[in-house]
Amino acid sequence: MKARKKVIQGGTSAGKTYAIIPILIDKALREPRLKITVVAETIPAVKDGAVDIFKQVMFDTGRWIDSQWIGNPMEYKFGNGSRIQFKAFDTEGKAKASGKRDVLFINEANHVPFIIADALMIRSKETYIDFNPNNEFWAHTEVLKDPNSEFLLLTYEDNEGLPAETLEDLLIKKEKAKTSPYWENWWKVYGMGLIGNLLGAIFNNWETIDELPKDARLLGYGMDFGFSNDPTAICAVYAYNDCFILDEVLYKTGLTNSDINREAKDKIERGVRIYADSADPKSIEELRRLGWSIEGATKGNDSIMFGIQKMQSEKFLITRNSINLIKELRSYVWAIDREGNSTNKPIDSYNHIIDAVRYFFLSYRKTSKKYRVI
Repeated sequence: MKARKKVIQGGTSAGKTYAIIPILIDKALREPRLKITVVAETIPAVKDGAVDIFKQVMFDTGRWIDSQWIGNPMEYKFGNGSRIQFKAFDTEGKAKASGKRDVLFINEANHVPFIIADALMIRSKETYIDFNPNNEFWAHTEVLKDPNSEFLLLTYEDNEGLPAETLEDLLIKKEKAKTSPYWENWWKVYGMGLIGNLLGAIFNNWETIDELPKDARLLGYGMDFGFSNDPTAICAVYAYNDCFILDEVLYKTGLTNSDINREAKDKIERGVRIYADSADPKSIEELRRLGWSIEGATKGNDSIMFGIQKMQSEKFLITRNSINLIKELRSYVWAIDREGNSTNKPIDSYNHIIDAVRYFFLSYRKTSKKYRVI
């Protein structure tokens, strides 16, 4: 790609970010004193995405030198004076104040507001933009209308390093695309890398905040068990003014109960109640013996819909570091039948940490404006 603004659209596992990061490293090594900025929606998003990939590539190619990495701010300085910095901006003013640069990479750009992206691009000699095409956004309506821009479409078939298990999962979803409009659209977006739109979001009653307010009051935690394919998820629930704050605590696959205890014991406040999936009493008892204040969530008839309805009746603030919760809230939709009509039932996907939150609200009851344990 030769144009000043390079728009890379693609499906899941297409290798977009894994391809762009080595290009940026190569530029930094070949040209002295380059300033390269990698930007994502939030600091947690850039840490878990671009930074992680950057470190993997540097380690795997024998280029990583500990002394050249600065953790705060996140920046790697090469011996020739070039540097790659990793950032997130929540205001146009901060984006403008970041100054000029040689190369800009906006990762998962459809989650970055145009006013921020534009302030960065105008101060950059060269820009890379990548994203999954959930819907049309400013990359299509603004950037690709510029004369010095170009477009590239990638799919999983372009990724020669695609793991066999990932290919297996994708082909399963390709077959699902024949069964419903939802999966048909999912495959269009994430399989074929084409513009789609995930319709029928279940939760629209939320917005993000930068951090927990000091006067937010911790009420408890919700927890969903997982292992190989599904993650174990824990979410903290806080009361704040007339709404709730949700803060992601844990979201990880492959954890045994002893692993869960090791990973989360310092992240949860001891003595504060945790409501977990009551379908796994053995895990609940094992964690209780490890000192956790945990119990099975209260369930009744049609507990999924009852829990969803309780959650829909409230207003939520989501901390920006809760990246998996935000992804699930954006993707959790009502299932569609073969005729394209809503079934009033949620899809059984993108609901791991959402289920954790649901277990909490199934076990808490509202009386007036205060919440108390049942």
